[in-house]
Amino acid sequence: MGYSFSAIYFEATRLCNLRCPVCMTGSNNVETVRESRKRELDLDEIREQVLIPGKKLQVKAVGWSGGEFLLRKDAFDLLRLTVDLGYKCNICSNCEILDREMLERIKEATRGKVSIAVGLNSIDEDNDWSRNAESQRTLEVLEMCRELRLDRHVIITIGKYNTESFEKTVEYLRKRRISYNRAPLVGRGSGSEYFNREGFSRQDLEEKFHPALRSSVNGYVSYTPFFLSPELHEQVSGGRRNGTVPQNPPIGCWVGNWLTLNAEGDLSVCPVMLDELNAGNVRDKPLDQLVNESEIFAALTDRSRLKGRCGRCRYQYTCGGCRAMAYYHSGDYLEEDPTCFFDPVDKNTVSEHEEETNRLFRKYLIVARHAGFYERPKREDSPKPGANSPRCES
Repeated sequence: MGYSFSAIYFEATRLCNLRCPVCMTGSNNVETVRESRKRELDLDEIREQVLIPGKKLQVKAVGWSGGEFLLRKDAFDLLRLTVDLGYKCNICSNCEILDREMLERIKEATRGKVSIAVGLNSIDEDNDWSRNAESQRTLEVLEMCRELRLDRHVIITIGKYNTESFEKTVEYLRKRRISYNRAPLVGRGSGSEYFNREGFSRQDLEEKFHPALRSSVNGYVSYTPFFLSPELHEQVSGGRRNGTVPQNPPIGCWVGNWLTLNAEGDLSVCPVMLDELNAGNVRDKPLDQLVNESEIFAALTDRSRLKGRCGRCRYQYTCGGCRAMAYYHSGDYLEEDPTCFFDPVDKNTVSEHEEETNRLFRKYLIVARHAGFYERPKREDSPKPGANSPRCES
């Protein structure tokens, strides 16, 4: 089968100039990073084995992360290459080396076609420990981006530590029209020692995080559970999907919609599962070939294989459950998401939140078009009235 993906997330270096206790980088251990740097893909390998093959997979955006991507000596060459190849460019940074001069250099290298993504778990200073970067410093960087007219995005890693401050943080971002997404705290990298203690529960998700996430289109990037009517997505998307994973725009769990690579070229399906699920290395085969031959990608782009509550849910295809939560709690990436609070009897069980989700989703389409992840389907692409959607099959 042919695949198409929305984005490549590239963990371009594991080196980080601070230790983030609640973080999903591969490692902040100096010796581990030193060995990793010896095996890190160089610019030519990235161009030939990742970025050029990525065009065959219809990738739209490339996200450079780490660690701290900007510590690479060829960082700006990679930024220019990304834009020259026609990709939208995203940079994930911990803010420590971002100042006005650095942001201006980034803007020049990317011709302004860039989004700056930063981690901000809480604007409550009591939670600064969870990133080891002062929240005020992060807010200053976001303000500089606004002044320089650079797109801004915030990644909020959710766990028990920010259940009480999450709504306040989201409201702060919403008022300033800053997009954001939730990332689940998982047992990866420096977050592994905190997962059992600080990982959020089903109750935390239902009572604290989910109400805030579903209240605004600013956060409609990636979260679960996502109670979108499968019929509505079929209508607005023109039936476009990656296997059975919805596209145009991507919603719910983004596993099956993006590609992730670590510094050494190992391919996986999600940034937070980079150390766990390995679909091969781009030094052995180019990116598109690895994807097309991968059993992992074949499984995760077929949501009919999902188990438990996820397998009998009306939103099996428009949500999919968080595959990372399924994996880190059960060891099986196709299992039900144990943090989901929806208990469907079968696929006829409709969530009380579906109407609200549908209403805001229509507004979100405007944001998705601006970000390049949605285009109105041509008339010939639109599903015919009465046509059966694979999202609605039992």
